[in-house]
Amino acid sequence: MIYFRLFFLLLIIPNTNAFGQIKFIVDDFEGMAEAQKDLKKSGIFSFGNANTVIKKHLTVGNGYSGNRAIMVNWNGKDSFGGWGKGIGRHIELNPMEDFLNFYVYNPLINGKSNIRIILQEDDDMNSIFETDNDDSWQFDTCIVQKNEWQLINIPLMNFKDANKGGDGIFNTGYKGGKLFTFIVSFTDSTSIKNNQHWYFDFICFSKGTLSPGVNLFSPPPPLIDDYCLLGAWSEEGNSGLFNEIPQTIENLFKSSDKKLAVVHFFQPFSTGKEKQQYPSIQHINEVLKNGYIPMITLENHFVQVTKDYKQPNLYSIVEGHFDYLFHEWADRIKQADGIVILRILHEFNGNWYPWCISKNDFNTQLYIKAFRHIREIFNNKGVTNVKFIWCPNSMSIPQESWNNMMDAYPGDEYVDFVGLDIYNGAGEKGTPIWRSFRKEAIEHYYLLNTLLPHKQLFICEVASREREPNESGIMEDKAEWIKQMAEALTTDLSKVKLLIWFNEYDSFKINSSINAKRAFEKHVWMNDFFKTGNLELNHNLIEVKNN
Repeated sequence: MIYFRLFFLLLIIPNTNAFGQIKFIVDDFEGMAEAQKDLKKSGIFSFGNANTVIKKHLTVGNGYSGNRAIMVNWNGKDSFGGWGKGIGRHIELNPMEDFLNFYVYNPLINGKSNIRIILQEDDDMNSIFETDNDDSWQFDTCIVQKNEWQLINIPLMNFKDANKGGDGIFNTGYKGGKLFTFIVSFTDSTSIKNNQHWYFDFICFSKGTLSPGVNLFSPPPPLIDDYCLLGAWSEEGNSGLFNEIPQTIENLFKSSDKKLAVVHFFQPFSTGKEKQQYPSIQHINEVLKNGYIPMITLENHFVQVTKDYKQPNLYSIVEGHFDYLFHEWADRIKQADGIVILRILHEFNGNWYPWCISKNDFNTQLYIKAFRHIREIFNNKGVTNVKFIWCPNSMSIPQESWNNMMDAYPGDEYVDFVGLDIYNGAGEKGTPIWRSFRKEAIEHYYLLNTLLPHKQLFICEVASREREPNESGIMEDKAEWIKQMAEALTTDLSKVKLLIWFNEYDSFKINSSINAKRAFEKHVWMNDFFKTGNLELNHNLIEVKNN
């Protein structure tokens, strides 16, 4: 294993004591295989004399470095070359306070390397970069030669608009446009020799400059009072036996007396055309009696029905067509012997549920009305032992200006907690793209933690798939993914108060492999940052703080 000494370089401005807050990760290269050259599926491209390949064990193996970086080789007769990454995402960036950051290793033998960083926008949001309609922001810099890694921080305000097209405004958010591509171009090709190479890693945007901790790649440490509780959903709930979920999960780790804090289960309107389904109060009270907090995801649709069966949508909810069901739910939860957490209309920024904004005329205000309508039914019936979660998906799908999760926030008086669902390997056809936990989570974590800091933040569903047989090469596996998840939650994502593993489907289960189970046990279950559920911590978890 090769480790390089670390060298820290701050470009443009000196370091400050404050840690920069990551807003978006362009790529950390953790999902790719050692020696992998075909990177098109991940949006990575090269041009001219440059070509790219993934290399393993070039960095320290933890923090922002992970275990993989991209190597750029120079070989050919062209007078130009570079590489880049297609993004095509709405990213809420502020050029007055945000930075582009990346790690680079420019070997001493190379000499100085002049590069141009290009950020192309898609101002008209037609998924094509057009010089007549879109901005292209550029920044030229020189990377000194060092047999050490360097951290480069560039203020976005230092980028210049090099294109006559576009609106001349740096605007990549939901109200302005998209960030289309990130490009690195080598500008002095005459000084570059064939077989010269460079390494790049962890390209991201941050509020403030990304500043290292103990070493160059260290994320900020948690505060002394930060911690995270654990919860789980497991397939026992499919047969109504959600009261058995704690035993299933805790028995995986018999060497420890740690307990879950939250038992999560899902309940649709019904599993057929006629029969209505409601949560078992007997089982809920058993969960409460045994010291756990029940969390119910009320899935506002009918399952196991024909495709032509008319499903509820936001219009029908607002118009009161299903009030009889919500009234019954309220009456039953009122009978519980403790606090019940209720998650409604979750993952609304996706495109797979009938209550998603994408399936309701792209109307975020309609979503807000539906959420409030359900909450008000519980309020009017005097249900005081229920707490409501508002829970978007970790990525808005599709990436459209109308699908901004914050536009669908129902308001503090209607939302007790906020959540996120985070998956590696769900919902994509074929072999899903592998994404690290930090890359998948950080964008919406930043927004929720910044815009709603007074709300407890839960990860209501999380899981990673195993690698598939057709994925060849030395690559990150599920065990490594779990390790990096725990590392992220104990550093720069340490404001998450509850982590709920989705323990269903063979590939998603904690014990889907021996290595995955061992990783979860070592890095999560036996990690003191992840506290055992107890009366005091459980009470603190469900205490609503709106100030």
